[in-house]
Amino acid sequence: MARLPRQLEDLAKVLTYVLCHRPDEFGLVLDPQGFVPVKQLLKALAGERGFGYARRHHLEQLVGLLTPPRFELAGDKIRGIAPGPADLRRPGESAPALLYIGISPKAHERVFADGLNAPAGQELLLARTKELALKLARRRNPDPVLVTVQAQAAAQAGVALVAYGEDLYLAQEIGRPFLHLPPPPVTFVKPEKPKPERAPVPRPLPGAVMLGFPEFLEKAARPRSKDKKGEPAWKSGTRALRRERRKRGRDK
Repeated sequence: MARLPRQLEDLAKVLTYVLCHRPDEFGLVLDPQGFVPVKQLLKALAGERGFGYARRHHLEQLVGLLTPPRFELAGDKIRGIAPGPADLRRPGESAPALLYIGISPKAHERVFADGLNAPAGQELLLARTKELALKLARRRNPDPVLVTVQAQAAAQAGVALVAYGEDLYLAQEIGRPFLHLPPPPVTFVKPEKPKPERAPVPRPLPGAVMLGFPEFLEKAARPRSKDKKGEPAWKSGTRALRRERRKRGRDK
């Protein structure tokens, strides 16, 4: 097999380390079959110096060029197959007193009210340090909200916390009593202006005649036409009489 370009060779080495040895260092959790979403992997690589260029087509090149195969792509997921996926879960290991997780501002109000719940098909990723929790959360949102988890108290109450690698723990849900986070900001809602009430139309008294005021005002507002066809008969007759007198005066 021809030698890989230097860029792909370096990428293959880091992928082997990430997928087969220490996914926890990159904040990645492998599923039971050893797969991780390609999107999550690329976000993790984007934060590593010298690997921000990596895209899916680079992964496809490695899968197609390496012999024997070292990685497997299946839809939108990838795993390492040589030497094999890392298995870092340690169920039953005691959790520290406190753990941390960063959440998006969009989820702030919901978590403050109901607690933490993992998205479908995923797990909550809790970190030993605030710095690591915020680093992982900033892959999804540049301004995450830090949540402090009373991990030992939650475990004693029956919450399942599974150690993962050196600095991470996994969980499906953590109730609100075990969380400490700032209250969500109050959203100001501009009150609607009340609509002016229309004055009730007075009911006519018996025998009264209601004038059509809207029609009257509309006619009064119309500009008067210069056309003389619509003028009263007395006015046109007076004008004709004057003309007749002037004409007689000229004839004399």
